[in-house]
Amino acid sequence: MPRTPASAVDRRRFLQLVGATGLVLQGGILGLPMAGCKPEGDDTGNDDECFFFAVITDLHIKADPEHHNREVLAETFAVLEGFEVPVSFVLLSGDLVDDLPSNAPDYYEQHDDTALHVLEAELAATSLPTHLVMGNHDYYDQGGGLDNSLTDNFAGREALYEQRLGMPAAWHSFEHQGVRFIGLSSMQPHPDASWTPGQCGSFGPEQLAWLEDQLADGTPCFLFFHHPLATDAMVDAGLATFAPFEVPRAEGGYDKYEGTEYEGWTDPIYAILEAHAEQILAIFVGHGHWWVDDNYAGIPVMQGDSVGNSPLQTSVGEDDEEQPMRYHLIEVNLTQGSFAVYNRAWIPYDA
Repeated sequence: MPRTPASAVDRRRFLQLVGATGLVLQGGILGLPMAGCKPEGDDTGNDDECFFFAVITDLHIKADPEHHNREVLAETFAVLEGFEVPVSFVLLSGDLVDDLPSNAPDYYEQHDDTALHVLEAELAATSLPTHLVMGNHDYYDQGGGLDNSLTDNFAGREALYEQRLGMPAAWHSFEHQGVRFIGLSSMQPHPDASWTPGQCGSFGPEQLAWLEDQLADGTPCFLFFHHPLATDAMVDAGLATFAPFEVPRAEGGYDKYEGTEYEGWTDPIYAILEAHAEQILAIFVGHGHWWVDDNYAGIPVMQGDSVGNSPLQTSVGEDDEEQPMRYHLIEVNLTQGSFAVYNRAWIPYDA
């Protein structure tokens, strides 16, 4: 698979940040393409220190264990497990299920026929470590439609995901080889907003204070959450172009916000991202079911296609068979101080 040049990240800054964590790094000349890493079992003659991780989004698992969405998720995990380079872990950026019948833990002990049970089985079956955050559908009750089916107990639904799926908290972080991965919930109401997150996302003051603490020590990081940021490409992309669908940002002056409750609102996360733009290596989002590549304040922002409900049906040929290709595979080269989308040549980005 061809590799592409690293994303627009200042490598010297990357090396300074990662070097501060105690790793011994060498090389890393600003402007050179990625040197690449030695895949498992394949001696390329290159001993760069690196790792790979994948990002998938919008699984939309249903209660029906025979549903196509489960099949695609299982195939995706199988592809990543057997990939030509070793995948260390997978980030799941929300809309893991379509909806759920209850927030009560006892319900899931007494029943075994929900989307949560199907998802639990697939996560247990894969050998890959997974780290998840929730999307708007993960807060939906059965029997409603879109925003009007949001549960009235966000904390209860989050506690259910913590108990059943091992999510540490609605927002959480972990570190891997000196790089921090920060999972956020874009479904947190803000007291100054006149609306509840659903189709559009927000983060809330408690979570944003926690995020600033996570960023305070300068550790280089990747962020992942569900709703896309309001960048030009995200706002205009694909099926989301007709209505507000992002984390609102009034400064964009976007026409589709006019006359809506989102007009004039800018989520405070944007100021935090601007203040830490050199430290945040990239942001991965979902929700739009469309491949989009853009940036905010110089930070690459990448939206993935939906694993479950893909309008694009993106796939690639492998061994004379079509396989789903609905993942970002990221190569982090610690020696060169860079990262790249390893499978970028396969991705039909909208922008």
